[in-house]
Amino acid sequence: MPVTIEEKLDALRKPALYGNGAADVLAVETHMSWVFLVDDEVYKIKKPVHFPFVDFTTLDARERNCREEVRLNRRLAPDVYLGTVALVRRADGSVALGGPGEVVDWLVRMRRLPQDRMLSAVLTAGGADGATADRLTRVLADFYRKAERSPLSPQEHVQCFESQQVQNRQVLSHRDFDVDMQAIRRVLNRNDECLHALRPLIEGRVADGRFVEGHGDLRPEHVCLTDPITIIDCLEFSYLLRLVDPFEEIAFLGMECAFLGVPEIGRELAARLGAALGDSVAPELYQFYSAFRATMRARMALGHLVYGPAVNRPAWERKTDRYIALAEHFLAMPELAAVSARDI
Repeated sequence: MPVTIEEKLDALRKPALYGNGAADVLAVETHMSWVFLVDDEVYKIKKPVHFPFVDFTTLDARERNCREEVRLNRRLAPDVYLGTVALVRRADGSVALGGPGEVVDWLVRMRRLPQDRMLSAVLTAGGADGATADRLTRVLADFYRKAERSPLSPQEHVQCFESQQVQNRQVLSHRDFDVDMQAIRRVLNRNDECLHALRPLIEGRVADGRFVEGHGDLRPEHVCLTDPITIIDCLEFSYLLRLVDPFEEIAFLGMECAFLGVPEIGRELAARLGAALGDSVAPELYQFYSAFRATMRARMALGHLVYGPAVNRPAWERKTDRYIALAEHFLAMPELAAVSARDI
């Protein structure tokens, strides 16, 4: 009989599984994974889930994803991602990490990072400053300079935005939840207008070779302000979603910093990145990137309820509304407020 997910999780919660005298195991559930914190290491196992954007229902898919996660994240965190390890069922029926036996699942093995040095924690504590922005910008500028250029055409990149907007509408239009539907409609309609109007700017940046294979999920909780700075948890399951304008990623990070109550750091990061790369982006396009990413995050928040059990429903509804309010804030910025479909 196959090993159930419950049996796997039970085994992974036991310190004896990890050897080396592990004293305790802290299990943390995320949307798509279970994460086990064991002393100075982290083990991550993928849930066998199937969402519109990812399918982890087969062992092969989970192994492939684990290996991709290690490969891609070593670009910005080479000393953190230690490799993959098999979860096996031995001849006596017990479950073990590695060694002989039938492979029943795969895990990513990582070095544990200090949580108090994550950018999200530092921002919350009021500890980020210009020096922080400068250090982070230098790391990101070097990363973007070395990154592979996007192979997609200008038209294909616009189609990627359009596809994301279709998904935004599909999820955010659900009427079964206590969210601000009027604000959601305003944001979705305004995104459509701005995307249409700004299409030439997006296509121009693609044609100029500005789009790269980036991180894909550049949030404050993924940036560790160690020396050197370490950036983890890139978006490993979608190549298309990693193909980005560097300023879109910085706009995303800045939007998330604003969500945490520190809006000024995003503008500083964008200015420093432009100077480091010898590049600049139209202010209206930067604000659109911020608004669009806030809309996508609202979709992700509500998606927890649309595609999963309604756990912590009020919290996810509040988070959805907060991201939508942030999207409206960016859409109302002077640089973007005058943009309409008539501008092309």
